[in-house]
Amino acid sequence: MTPSVSQFEEIVAAGTPLTLAQAEALLTDPDLVSVGVLGEQARIATTGDRVAYCRIAGTTGAGAVAGADHAGEVRITQAPASADEAISIVGRTVASAAGKPLTGFSLGALLQISNGDHLALSDLAGALKAAGLDAVADAPLDLLGDTENAIEVVRAVLHGGLAVRRATIERADIGARLARVERAVEIQKETSALRALAPLPRLDPSEAPATGYDDVRTIAAARLMARAIPFIQVDWPLYGPKLAQVAICYGANDIDGIAVIDVLGLGQRRSPKEDIERQIRAAGCVPVERDGRYEWPK
Repeated sequence: MTPSVSQFEEIVAAGTPLTLAQAEALLTDPDLVSVGVLGEQARIATTGDRVAYCRIAGTTGAGAVAGADHAGEVRITQAPASADEAISIVGRTVASAAGKPLTGFSLGALLQISNGDHLALSDLAGALKAAGLDAVADAPLDLLGDTENAIEVVRAVLHGGLAVRRATIERADIGARLARVERAVEIQKETSALRALAPLPRLDPSEAPATGYDDVRTIAAARLMARAIPFIQVDWPLYGPKLAQVAICYGANDIDGIAVIDVLGLGQRRSPKEDIERQIRAAGCVPVERDGRYEWPK
């Protein structure tokens, strides 16, 4: 191992989270293999050789939810224009969720339609919970204000009764990613709300796009920084099977966004469920299907 990586071996083995400065060193280290070893070591300490995935039935809230019976989570994908519209969408969807955890909306969007008012946000969360929503779909770490405000936003939603289980990043260049991860670490320290962190941004800046090497280093650094967050997640529709599979070897232990329905008509052996399980096994791990609450068989 190169000195910048080897100095962290004992820290990682002890289960101590890396600091932002230490993780930034990993992000620039050329020894990808050794970086991966550290990330994988932290993953194994968290969930062993098991890697979770969840089949998502997406819906706009209009009409029946296709595949809900086989999904682990029903997720509302429609962005609401107002609090009343958000409540209405949930009310129209809950009966079609077939008793599965119903999630919906970006926490950033809910904060916006609450005009940044934490009390109004808490009231909205309570109304959404009463209508049948189980959790917000995601909490974008870069759309919730600074770290102190983000913590209070999460607390407001929790006070209203909704869960906030999944932290994401909407847009961040490679230099800003770990600062967002550190924000998730602080939110978890103050609220214990998060079950998963997806450290790869949904939008990659076109003027300075990240490389695949940047992405796997980010996964490893996130796993090593966020030891208190059980799952480091990769979005299957956004990043595809090849990066998701490699990410497992760098510390990822959850794959989100698996389709319920085989829209390509490839047959049972090539269904989304069979495909993700094959990819996880090929990475040397055991696939475990979870639900939208990040619960899986013991």
